[in-house]
Amino acid sequence: MPSHGPPSRRHLLVLCVMVAVTALMCAALLSAAALVPAPAAVLPFLAVICIGCPMAAAYELPGAIAGLRRGGRALDARAIEALRRQLDALPETQHPLGL
Repeated sequence: MPSHGPPSRRHLLVLCVMVAVTALMCAALLSAAALVPAPAAVLPFLAVICIGCPMAAAYELPGAIAGLRRGGRALDARAIEALRRQLDALPETQHPLGL
């Protein structure tokens, strides 16, 4: 599978907006089905769909928010390598309880 670069800020914003729109549309649909006399057999199916769709849409939301917080940029490989070198240079210590 080819690796594409990190998503752009615009793509991340569109993803967040689409999750919000999905949640609002499902809430409106469930409210309309509850207020308008809908068949009783349809309500459980509709409730599962209206709860499951926003949950499925929100699956990628934490990654999108994290991408927006770091400005849509990829992590700097040199900074990660420097951090790993610093961590490797730390001395090993014994557990205080001898475990």
